[in-house]
Amino acid sequence: MLTPCSPWLGGNRMNPSIFTKEDFTKEEFDEELLNSARNFLTREIQEQKITLEEETQVYFRIHHFLTSRYGISTEQADRIVEEVMIDIKGYGVIAPLIQDPGVSDIIIHKHDDITYEKYGKKYIFPQSFRDQQHLMMFIEKLAFLSKARVDISHPITSFTLPEGYRTAVAIPPIALYPTVAIRKFVTLPSVDDLIQSGYFSVEAGEFFKFAIKGRRNILITGGMGTGKTSMIAIASKHFGEDEYPLLIEEVMETPMNVPHLRRLVARPPSVEGTGEITLGNLLKLALQMKPTRVIVSEVRDGAVFYMLQAMQIGHEGSMSTVHANSPKEAFFKRIPMMLSMSREAVDLSLDEKLSFAASGLHLIVHLKQDPHTGIRYCDRISEVTEEPDVKDIFVREGNTLKATGYIPERALEGALAYGVKGDEGWFRD
Repeated sequence: MLTPCSPWLGGNRMNPSIFTKEDFTKEEFDEELLNSARNFLTREIQEQKITLEEETQVYFRIHHFLTSRYGISTEQADRIVEEVMIDIKGYGVIAPLIQDPGVSDIIIHKHDDITYEKYGKKYIFPQSFRDQQHLMMFIEKLAFLSKARVDISHPITSFTLPEGYRTAVAIPPIALYPTVAIRKFVTLPSVDDLIQSGYFSVEAGEFFKFAIKGRRNILITGGMGTGKTSMIAIASKHFGEDEYPLLIEEVMETPMNVPHLRRLVARPPSVEGTGEITLGNLLKLALQMKPTRVIVSEVRDGAVFYMLQAMQIGHEGSMSTVHANSPKEAFFKRIPMMLSMSREAVDLSLDEKLSFAASGLHLIVHLKQDPHTGIRYCDRISEVTEEPDVKDIFVREGNTLKATGYIPERALEGALAYGVKGDEGWFRD
């Protein structure tokens, strides 16, 4: 937990046991009382004498501390305690951003520098934390709510807030200032909504729904912030009710809510460097848990071997995401590079790695975000062929996706096994 008098916490300007009202102006004395109360609360939490869930106990312990230590009136102690309680209730300063359904990302660069993203556009938040100590108390609360740890020995960490929001934190000495990044879930549209907005063309959107229902293995690619994880959640709306999907994540972040969903989350190593559970560990376990689909929120290392293996041995309809600038880059560069990180595939030649990937993957859906407007859109949908190769089916032209004329025979034939029939009219250029 936080060390109360650490320099990056703000600390007290002097020993709280010896300062008196006569040492300060009224405003300065109130400020010192407030700082002292905050530090007292941090020590109580650190020593596990109190938890933030016990708000009534928190209130009375701080109140008693102030009145007994400094001899102030009940009314003055009430006022100071109320200020401290604001810090530990809800989300305080950033509550409006947490409550706004359109806000997807909140970044606290330092106590007086907060930005956020809403519907793809970036804004500066006019409010701020009072000082660095105020921000550190807020970080302490987030960590407590998520049963995580933030201190000198753990200056960087990531965790999931109770609402499911992914949160990354860095504090000094790793960072110059305490900083927080929160990724929220926004209201998810349907594929039909995306068709109406121009994200997909009618034909591309219908083909995407067909591919999900027809249990094609799909890789979602794109850069940071293009909505890859959200697209997996959107796709999940078309899973059958008789399915048993298994979702695997490094941090709980994918807003999926489907029947029979099982969710596995990786675990970082402990302070002693033990107890780590990787995506690879979870994917190996997944092969024994009889899921109908295996969903991996993001893969970026040798775990890709197990993801592709899951796709090959009866878990059709599986999905994952990869950071890449195009479907061809994802298939011909990123996947072979990740397979090289796998003990099982490191000795395979490039051609063998590509053949292995092609035997599992069926389609690649590539997403982009306009750097000027912030609008996200599907840039292209491509089929992975058994040769192996990547063939574009739909490509963005202007404000819509247009068919290239290529007919994805592999996808059409594979979906028939699940009783799902496509329409070749979708692919006429």
